[in-house]
This record gives sequence, C-alpha cells and structure tokens, in this order.
Amino acid sequence: MRDTSCTVGLAMKLSARGFALTFTLVLGSVAACGGGGSSGDPDATQVDAPPVIDAPMIDGRLPPDASISIPAFRNPVAMGDLALARAAGARLGIGTAKACDQCHALTRETFANWLVDTRAADACFTTLTPTSDVQAKGIMDCFRSATGQPYSPHRLGIYATGASLGWFNAVVQLAYGSGWATEWAQWTGRVLMPRGGAELFTQAEFDLVAEWFARGLPELEAVLNDLPPPDGCTQDIQPEVATHVAAMQTAGWTAVNLAAGINMFGCQGATTPLECLATFPLSTTNTWSAAWGTAAPSTKLRILHPYNYGSSFWTRSSADGRFVAHGGGPGGSTVIDLQTNREIPADANYDPGFFPDNSGFVIQGGAKAWCRQSLLTSNPTQITFNEPQCTNLSVIGLYQHIGAVAGGDYWAVNGQFVSDNGGGEPSANFSSSNTNNLTPMIWNGTNYVARQSTQVPMPFEGDTVISSTAKLLISRTTFQGAQSGFTLRKLSATLNGNRYDVSAPVIGRYCVSGGKPGFSYDDRWITYHHYVQSSEWQSMGYPSQSDPAFQALVNANTANVFLLDITNGVARRITNMNAGQRALFPHFRSDGWIYFIVKGGITGHTETVVASDAALVYE
Repeated sequence: MRDTSCTVGLAMKLSARGFALTFTLVLGSVAACGGGGSSGDPDATQVDAPPVIDAPMIDGRLPPDASISIPAFRNPVAMGDLALARAAGARLGIGTAKACDQCHALTRETFANWLVDTRAADACFTTLTPTSDVQAKGIMDCFRSATGQPYSPHRLGIYATGASLGWFNAVVQLAYGSGWATEWAQWTGRVLMPRGGAELFTQAEFDLVAEWFARGLPELEAVLNDLPPPDGCTQDIQPEVATHVAAMQTAGWTAVNLAAGINMFGCQGATTPLECLATFPLSTTNTWSAAWGTAAPSTKLRILHPYNYGSSFWTRSSADGRFVAHGGGPGGSTVIDLQTNREIPADANYDPGFFPDNSGFVIQGGAKAWCRQSLLTSNPTQITFNEPQCTNLSVIGLYQHIGAVAGGDYWAVNGQFVSDNGGGEPSANFSSSNTNNLTPMIWNGTNYVARQSTQVPMPFEGDTVISSTAKLLISRTTFQGAQSGFTLRKLSATLNGNRYDVSAPVIGRYCVSGGKPGFSYDDRWITYHHYVQSSEWQSMGYPSQSDPAFQALVNANTANVFLLDITNGVARRITNMNAGQRALFPHFRSDGWIYFIVKGGITGHTETVVASDAALVYE
C-alpha cells in the first residue's frame, strides 16, 4: 500500500446491481491495506438482481472465451453494526494476526485513513455494469497513480482486498480483450492485498469488510484494542552502543569486505575511500545543485546518474556501490548499473535490498524475488526474476530490510510500516501489539532457504531496519500518530536446532524524526531523510519563521539528508536542497559513501542518484 497522494471524491449517488453507492467529497492521503466499500446510504433502494456469470470460474477467473457478464461487485450484509464490526475487524487482522496487521498498525488513525481512501476510490466506479471496453478501461485507468503509470493500491482504498475477485476480473477482460491475462497479472501484482503470503479474501469476506466501510466503520472503538502510545521522547544512549560500535570497526562489513578484496565502484586508482568517485561531477557544477553542499561545506556531493522516469518508494544499492535499484521505470522496477551506465528494466514492483557481502539482492514483486548478484554482473538486458539465479521466498513480507552475520546466516526483518513514496514526512502510526518478523536464511549452493521466523514484540515501533551486521535493529517510534524518534535495539540470536532464540532489548533512543533510516556497514552511523518543518527556521539559519526563503522550503515540501552518530546522538544535516527539491532514501555502501536520490528541480532530468562522503569526513 503505497501511494500517498491526495484524492478527491465527487458528490453523487448511484444505485446499481445489488447495492447502492454514495459518493461524498473527501480529501485525504493514505496507504491502505486493501480495497474497500462505499459510504452507506440507508435511503437508497436496491435494484435488479446480481447478474450471473455465463461460464464457470477457473481459479477465480473467467475463461477468456466466456461471454463477459459482470457479476456483483459486493453483496449487502444483513448484520447488526457490532456483529459486523467484530467479523470484519477480525478478517482484517484485529486480534487475529492473519491479514493487514502483518504490515499495518490497525489503529484508529489507520482505519480513518483507509475510510478516506475508500470513499475517494468510489469516484472511479462510473458504472458497476460496464458494457464496453472503453467504459471498463476508464474504470481501470482510474486506479493508476497517473496517466500511463502503474496501478496504485492507494487508489483503491479497502477495495484492494477484493482485487482478485470476479467483478474486477470480468472488467479487466472486458477492457483488454485477448490481452487480459497480461493486464490481470499486472493488476493483481500491483494492488492485491493482503500481501506476504496471507490468505486472500473470499467474496463473502470482502462483502463483510466492504459493508463495514460502507456504513462508515460503526463500533470501531468497541473492537479496536490499541493502547495509547508512549509520552514523547527522552534521548537515552546506553554504554552498550559504544561497545558494539567499537567492536564493529574490525568485525563489521566495512572491514570484512575490505579484507575480502571487494572492489568498490569508482575507486580505481584511489588510495582512500575519500578519493573514490572522483570522475563524477561535483554538485557545484550545476546551477540546480550548486547550493546542495553548503550545509556541510567540508564534504563533497557527486552527481552519479540522472534519469528520466519517476522512481517508486525507496532506493538501495549494492555493497560495492555499482548497482542502484528502486521501483519505477518501464520494467516496473529498475536496476542502474553505474559501471556500464545502463538502466536495466526489472519485472518487479519495489522494496529492493542487497546483501552486505555483495552476493545477492531482492526486489519485491518479482516472480522469484531473491537473486544472486551474479545475475547483475552478467550484464542482462532485462531481469525477469525467472532466471536460474533467483529463488522464491514468500515467507518474507514487504518493506523488508536485510543483513548478514559474517560467517553466519543472512537475516531479513519485516513488520508494520508506513508507506513512503517521497510525498512528505511519513507518519508513525504503529500499534501497541506490533511484532516484527525476523527470518534467517542460508544459501545452499542452489537456492536461498529460510529457517523458521521469529516474532519479536516491538510496541509502537515500525519501519524497522536491520543493520548490515544483523546485530542491531532500529525503528521509527510512535507519539500521537507522529514520530517521537528512533528506537535502537540489540539483536541477539542463538541457534537452537533449526530456529533461533532471539532477544532484542532496547539500547538507545534518539529524539529526531525522519524516514526509514539506513545503517553504515560498520554500524556507527544512520542516515535518513527529513522534510523541512515550520519550527526549524532557527536551526537552519533563518532570521525568523516568516522569512520568505524559509517559507518557500516548507511550502514546497523540501527534504534533506541527515547523518546521525549512534554513539552520541549528534545529527548533522548534510544537504541544503532548494525549495521543492527532495533528497530521499539515503543509504550506505560498504566503504562509507552515502547514496541518495533527488526528486524535483533537476534541469533536463526527472531524478538523479547522488553520492556524499559525509560519513568519511566526519569520522
């Protein structure tokens, strides 16, 4: 559930086969677990009976040669409000840990946001019984983030939980004719919820959930069991943090990869990491980037690769810095090979990750998403994720981050998250019952094989990241629906048979806010992006909050990159972006260089990959 753009629904009423829809004027921005119902209208009358499909369903789909007859979108449910809330809430995951709760905090704020998105999505249903390919395609295109762009689950609200059911399948067939199967795969691959191997909704289950949303979520408070979040943030860095960081200077992946002789990209002829990437232009060479480095004048920013498509969600890079991956681009996702200056289309969705030993990578949504890095170094023209170097590991859900114990297992963490597609400071809406899934895995010489996952309770924490060493976890933490800071935990894991005994005590709290962070390969630093807030005028050097130049930054949704030393909690802003430019999704490569992307205000290009040496300068 990804997109965070605002959507406006239109005021109108439509009675259609088997149920009534009321469209109300709404404005909101959220990411939803799944597709949803309409706002209820107790005075609407039902007309006609649901039409009957003219041919039997095959695996939930109409056969391509069937006469297309549109089935009921949903069926009314005759159930009292409280009973409905209990049944629908349980199916969504309240108290059951079986569906949307695997990725989203099922809190009051979450349900309020999903309801806004669901009501906005109603405007896409210009008719519930389309009779032409033009009508059907118009409906489907309404669920795209923009014209010509991929489908967006945000555009469906709670409807995404019914995206695989008969109504959508029939409409896709009507819209795309003989090419419907390809479009159906793209549709379900992009929007179908819940993900992560959770059981998909049946029509009857979707009817329950859609009815609850249609009535406006009555009795929500009666079935929701989330507790109040902690009160604010007090910085607390325990001595164990410094002890761990000191040990990782020789045992972390920066040192291990150096000893292993991994060649860092752009370092030919360099005697120190600071001399790497010297052939790439400095940010000072362009008028649109000349001011970027003034926040940290002793550091350098280098422009690595401008490109002409909009990326989707976070960007991550290989340990050696050669490959850069993110969602977006003509293939669904893109892997940029900086060495050959090629953009490789990848048949996946988003959420890339690279193993810290430079051996493999993942991009969620690929047929077999977990692949050896030898696939990338073979110079492919495209990546289908059906290559022999790839493995399917469906046990690991979205928004995962990965690490590895040197000489031991690979690890992945996933759990509740707030989608961040670069549209503004993300909320931190995590519940008291949140648990994170920690999954170890091995490479057996042919495939990646997962061991048994362990669930670790982490109340009011989410967007959890594992360090490259798999020794630390850091999470964004909730305070009144916003972020109070980052919580640092030490990850201790002892192998017991084929599973690990895991503990994750808190060893640090940092009272700063920002997007999902990235650890350095020696575990000393985290880097994150943060949007300019109206209260930050003084720390940014402006004479007043009302200063026009400062207000331009705030009003244009400007974002900068920060670097934080976890041993002392000191955070530095390392970019100075122009109004409307967003420096996003920073992360480290093995030698300490930070990569991030910039959206907006780049002459001749849509976005660009940038590198910073800040962590090397501030050592």
